[in-house]
Amino acid sequence: MAEETLSARLVEIESMLERSRRRFEEGTRLVEEAQQIMGEIQQALIGAPTRVSPEDSDEAASKLLQSLKATGGEMPESLCGGRLSVDQVQRLIRIDGHPIGITEMEYRVLELLAFARNNVVTRAMLLKHLYRRADDQPQPKIIDVFISKLRKKLRSASGGAEFIETIPQRGWILRDIDANQGA
Repeated sequence: MAEETLSARLVEIESMLERSRRRFEEGTRLVEEAQQIMGEIQQALIGAPTRVSPEDSDEAASKLLQSLKATGGEMPESLCGGRLSVDQVQRLIRIDGHPIGITEMEYRVLELLAFARNNVVTRAMLLKHLYRRADDQPQPKIIDVFISKLRKKLRSASGGAEFIETIPQRGWILRDIDANQGA
């Protein structure tokens, strides 16, 4: 009798687990669809193409970096409505006039975002900017680490302001807002 009860209970638990697995998969699919739709809306708002192939991304990285070199690579003294300033000589950044300690790689990430302000910077672009030779390049996920650490330092120094925006399935953008719009 007890064995039949245990067996019936086991079947019931297996059925519950199967239903939970299906719900989880459906939820995951819905989240992925929502992220894709949100990315497409963001792309439409900033006027960028919704899909970029790896080849296009490499080409865009090369064009951006060539353009920066051709123009002499002048970075504006202040960004984000004057809240963020970059001292290229000392390789120092300031938020609202207060200096922030960042690593060389974080500085170079911010440097490219600042040069490309208001334009999406892809992982390929950042890899190409940070690691000149292809055989030097680490795993692409290192870019996520640099962005995360830089964001945390900027957010902490600015009282919670977000300067770097993620564009899903594309990259990141530093929006250089007008001082009149606020930060």
